[in-house]
Amino acid sequence: MVLVAFPQDIRVTARLDTNAMLIGDHVGLTLKYTGPSKSQVLWPFLPDTILGKITVIGRGKIDTAYSADKNSVTFSQQLNFTCYDSGFYTIPQIPFKYRLLPDTTSRMAASNMMLLAVHTVKVDTTQAIKPIMGPLKVPITFREMLPWILAALAVILLIVLAIWYFKKRKKKEPIFKLRPKVVLLPHEMALQEMEKLRVKKLWQAGRVKEYYSELTEIIRKYIEDRFILPALEQTSAEITDSLRGHAGCPPKALERLGELLVLADLVKFAKTKPGAAENDKCLTEAIEFVYATIEGKAANVENMADPEKR
Repeated sequence: MVLVAFPQDIRVTARLDTNAMLIGDHVGLTLKYTGPSKSQVLWPFLPDTILGKITVIGRGKIDTAYSADKNSVTFSQQLNFTCYDSGFYTIPQIPFKYRLLPDTTSRMAASNMMLLAVHTVKVDTTQAIKPIMGPLKVPITFREMLPWILAALAVILLIVLAIWYFKKRKKKEPIFKLRPKVVLLPHEMALQEMEKLRVKKLWQAGRVKEYYSELTEIIRKYIEDRFILPALEQTSAEITDSLRGHAGCPPKALERLGELLVLADLVKFAKTKPGAAENDKCLTEAIEFVYATIEGKAANVENMADPEKR
């Protein structure tokens, strides 16, 4: 290793892994610059061939490392050499140009020369000449086989899919069987949504307005789908007027609906605050209204169960 010191803690280092190597072997050279953290360095570039005999076969990236107090910085680079001629070689000084900012003066530091001895392989001339050895057999690893295994599995999968496809076509069966979408009738959808509303326990949590808003929206949607009326856009009075005299809406069911809608409007406009019994009764009446107006069926209100028991 060669170490040269310069003013202001500037240090440049050039170090060979070894000073002696066999012909054709590889040797590493580490270049290093250490100085103040504000150093600006023009990194030395070594040509591909040094002294006409030594060849640069690899150049690593320039790494940067700061000291713990951030006051100094170290730049380093790893190079690899080889040489195919035996002999003793003197690697010349390697210059490092730098500036110590904010001073823009260009300065230079250089490493000392390095010696490298390249030796040939000793040959025993007393021994008979032997034939060239054949290539060594290296076992195949699983990593090398993995792409082939995946390719084989993909081919097998394609063959299976092709057989399955042609069988389907031969039997004139659909390739993909789509699960039929379950379409609920208006009363089934309304009763399902009311059960979800009951489970939410909104009014029990103090969210009374939200409870009545959801309940009336379920009823309005049911009326819209069942009686083909724009109930979601109509007022409560317009809904009851539209249903009055309708064959599918008995007068008693319409009366229950009117009372429910009026109470819901009062709650939503903060004009009244019903008690627990009224809240439960409204859900019950909404369920009874749906059952009383099911299309194609006679109303049987007396057999309706309380929602808390269902």
